Amino acid sequence: MKHRAPKVAPPRHHNLERLEWYPLEPVRWDMGLMSHTMPIQKVQAERPQYAAVAVEPEPTGTDEGSPDQKSSDRNLALNSLALMLSTVVTGALGLLFWAAAGRLYPVAEVGSASAVITSAVMLSTLSNLSLGSMFERFLPVSGWLARSFVVRGYLTVTCFAFLLGCGFLLVAPTDKMFTSTAEVVTFPAFVAVLAVFALQDQTSSGLGVARWAAGKNVFHAVVKFVLLIALFATERSTSIIAAWAVPAVIASVVVLRAILRNLRTEPRYQLPPDLPPKRELWSYFGSAYGITALGSLAPLLVPMIVVATLGAADNAYFSLTWSIVSALYILISVLVGPFVAEVAANPEQFNRLTKRFMTMVCIVALGGSFFLAFLAPFGLGIVGEEYRENGTIIVHLAAITIPLSVVGSLYDGLARVQRRMKLAVVVQVVATAIIIVGSVALSSTLGIAAVGWAYLAAEAFGAIVLIVPLIRWIRELSARGHEQPPSDDDDDDPFPPAPSTPPPGRGGASWPAEVDYSREYSSAGAHSIRTGPRHSRAEPGHAASNQPYRPAPYGQAPYSPAPYSAAPYSAAHYRSPAPGRGTP
Repeated sequence: MKHRAPKVAPPRHHNLERLEWYPLEPVRWDMGLMSHTMPIQKVQAERPQYAAVAVEPEPTGTDEGSPDQKSSDRNLALNSLALMLSTVVTGALGLLFWAAAGRLYPVAEVGSASAVITSAVMLSTLSNLSLGSMFERFLPVSGWLARSFVVRGYLTVTCFAFLLGCGFLLVAPTDKMFTSTAEVVTFPAFVAVLAVFALQDQTSSGLGVARWAAGKNVFHAVVKFVLLIALFATERSTSIIAAWAVPAVIASVVVLRAILRNLRTEPRYQLPPDLPPKRELWSYFGSAYGITALGSLAPLLVPMIVVATLGAADNAYFSLTWSIVSALYILISVLVGPFVAEVAANPEQFNRLTKRFMTMVCIVALGGSFFLAFLAPFGLGIVGEEYRENGTIIVHLAAITIPLSVVGSLYDGLARVQRRMKLAVVVQVVATAIIIVGSVALSSTLGIAAVGWAYLAAEAFGAIVLIVPLIRWIRELSARGHEQPPSDDDDDDPFPPAPSTPPPGRGGASWPAEVDYSREYSSAGAHSIRTGPRHSRAEPGHAASNQPYRPAPYGQAPYSPAPYSAAPYSAAHYRSPAPGRGTP
C-alpha cells in the first residue's frame, strides 16, 4: 500500500502575535562516573539572551502629582510665561521704537522704513516654509535625526529667503518704498537674517527651551531702541532699518550656536527617532505651509495697499497703531508653540496640557481686549494727537476682533497636535481673501480704518465656521480623559494596540518573579550538567514550573528575578545510578 504523508493545516498567520515562548525541560543525566567521589559544583552561568520578564504596567505620568506631570506642567508654564513676558516687553519697546522714530525722524522717512521692515518681516515668515511648525511638532521625537533636520532646514530657509527678497524687488514699488540704493541692495540679506531670527523662536519651542527665544527677542528690542536713538542725527530711513537689522544678526548667531550645542549634548537626541510615516509628514508640511503662507500674505500686502492708495504719511499712522494690535496677535500665537511641543514630548498628558493651554489663551485674549479698548488710545495720544485721531478706530475694532480670534487659535493648536489641519487651511484661504479684498475696496472711503473692518470680518467668519468643530473636540477631550491624541492615520493602522498587561501563565499562574540561571557540573567532566532556570516541581505549596518566557525588549536589560522555591529535588527526579555507584 502506498504511503501517504498526513495532511498538515497551513499556519495561521494572524495568530503569530499571540505566540509565547516556553522553555524546554532541562536535560538531567548522570552516567555515574565518579559521582560518588567528586562533589557536584555550582557555578553561576552567564545571563542568557532572553530572560523571563515580569511585565508590569508602566507609569503613564498622568497621575495627580507625578514627577513627569509636574515637570511637563512646569516647563509649559515657564516657557509660556517667558514668551508672554517677552512679547509684552518687545511690544512695549516696539511702541517706544516707532514713537521715538515718529518724534526724531521725518514722517515720510518713518513711513518708508516701516514699509520696508514690515515687508521684510512678512517675507521672512513666508520663507520659513512652515519648518517652524514642523520643528515644534516633530523635533521632540526626531532622536538622532534632529541635528541634521535643523541644519538642513536652516540652510534651506536662508537660501529661499534670499531668493524671495530678490523676487520681491522685481514686483514691489521700489521707488516709493526705498529711499536709497543701499536699502535696495541689502534688502535680500535683510530678509534672510530675519528668516533665521524668526525660525529660532519655533526651534527653541520644539527643543523645550522657548525661554531662549524670549531672551533673544528682548535683547533685540532693547538694542534696536538704543541704536535708533543713537542714529537719530542722520534723519534717514536707512538708520531705522539698520537699527532693526544689526541686533537681529547678533542675536541669531548666539542662539543658533546654543541650539546646535543642545542638539549635540541632550540625551534624548541620541535615541532612535519616533517619526510618523513620510506620507503623514508631507501632509502636515503642506497644511502647515499653507496656513503660514496665507497668514503672511495679508500682512505683507496690507502695508503696500496703504502706501499705494493713501500714501506714506497714512502708512506711518497705520504702522504705529497696528504694531500694538500685532503684539496681541503675537502674544496669543506664541502660546501655541510650547503647547504643541510639550504634548509631542509627553502625549500621555494631552488632556491636562490642553486644558491649561485653553485657559491661558482665553485669559490673554480678554486682557488684550480690555487693553485695546481703554488704554491703547492714551498710548497713541502720547506719541501725537494725529496718531490718536487716526488710530483710535483701529484699536477699538481690534478690541472686538481679538476675542473672536480665540476660536481660531484654539482650533489651530488642537489641529496641530492631532494632525487634522484641512479645515484650518480652508478657513485661512477665505479669511485672507476677505482681508485683502476688504482693504482694497474700503480704503478709499474709510481710510486706514478699512484694514480694521476687514480683519474683523475675517475673524468673525473663522469663528462661525470653527466654533462647532472646536466644541466637538472639547467634548471628545473631556470624554477621552487621559488618552493619547489620535491622528489622521489611526484608522489605517492594521495592528491593534498591544495589551497593557501580559497574559497569565499556563493554568492561570502568574509570571515567575525571579529565575536563578546557574550551571551545575562536576570537575571531572560534564556528566551531571544542568542549565537553565531552577524550577521547583509541581509539588504542594510550590508554583508551577512551566511559566511562559518572553524576550526582554530591545535596549532594556533583562529583568532581574528572585529565586524560585528552594525545595530540593528528590531522588525520584533523577535517573538511578549505575550498579555499584552511590546515589548522587
